[in-house]
Amino acid sequence: MVKVARSRNPQIAQNAVLDAALKLFAEKGFAETSLRQISVESGVSHPLILHHFGSKDDLYKAVKRRVVEGYGERFPAAAHDVQRPINIRAEMRRLMTYLGENELAMKLCARVRVDGDYQVWPGEPDIFNVIRQRIEVAQRRGLVRADLQASLLSIMIIGLVIFWLDGRRCFAQRFENLPDDEAYLNDAVRLLQQGLQILPSTAQAEGQAACQEMADSPDEN
Repeated sequence: MVKVARSRNPQIAQNAVLDAALKLFAEKGFAETSLRQISVESGVSHPLILHHFGSKDDLYKAVKRRVVEGYGERFPAAAHDVQRPINIRAEMRRLMTYLGENELAMKLCARVRVDGDYQVWPGEPDIFNVIRQRIEVAQRRGLVRADLQASLLSIMIIGLVIFWLDGRRCFAQRFENLPDDEAYLNDAVRLLQQGLQILPSTAQAEGQAACQEMADSPDEN
């Protein structure tokens, strides 16, 4: 019954296959996952999977694309707006929210690295480019230091989020009183913002003031 219903509705069948494929690829990896396993998991016949996706490799790419495009679907207003300067907190909060809601996507990211797969995910450059362009807008407006490479800074922003979400369970076993996601986000944002500010840091200002006091004071010798 399930197979018949899904066969008559291509979109339902494709979604079922993508859901099953994401689960199995994330848990087993590409090499250890077969289309027949995906067929059993999804309830969609093997021939119908081939009809919709062409091959296992094409299905793998479709799963990756779906993960990436899901971010834009989750935050449609922000996904393509490249005309406003970057808001570090909002950017990191969106990434943390989406990836935190999609544990299988995080598992797939980790599995891909274990498998030695370094291929660019379909649609992945778009996310980096949007963040990069927002950084460049902020740089042109004097809100972010111009000596920083926008492309590298976009990698750092995404990396801070992924590293935390990927390792927080492990960190909880190593450190007492580990802060929650919000506390981590607050500290990460403060770290980035203080490093991005064009104005001298507090330590620099205090050092300059001390030097000025020494210059202004009479020589006691």
